[in-house]
Amino acid sequence: MSNKTILKSINSLPPKQKITAKQYEFARLVAEEHLTSSDAYRKAYKPNMLVKNKSIHEMACRVMTNIKVQSMIRSIQHKREEENRTRAIRREEYVLKKLMEEVEQGDKASTRIRALELLGKTVSMFSNKVEVETKQIDRSSEEITKDLKLKLQKLLSNHT
Repeated sequence: MSNKTILKSINSLPPKQKITAKQYEFARLVAEEHLTSSDAYRKAYKPNMLVKNKSIHEMACRVMTNIKVQSMIRSIQHKREEENRTRAIRREEYVLKKLMEEVEQGDKASTRIRALELLGKTVSMFSNKVEVETKQIDRSSEEITKDLKLKLQKLLSNHT
């Protein structure tokens, strides 16, 4: 991301929410690249090579506890999730469109039938799942043993 893009993003924030370019980069690295706070701090702030890891960790924690930085991290993550959802919806629409084209214009009957089958699966038309409702009743081991014996007797009496 270029510095102009970062500054444009930061300058579009309301005055109370403005953060520095380094804080924005830190937030972006944590939210988008899933870096640890220490690694994000190293990349965003470029500290001197002589700085100890403990000091970097402490400084990264300070930046991470900044409410504006936390808000920016959440904002970037939310934006990223929205983009992923939109991309998934577009991809799904594309696949469904292509399947519909195959159903309507496919060369072979077998490919048209397969396309119809896949379209049917998108709406759970051919679901092979059987839902079984079970009741969990608190029973003692003696009651369970009694029930099992009765069922076994019935099963054995049916086979003889």
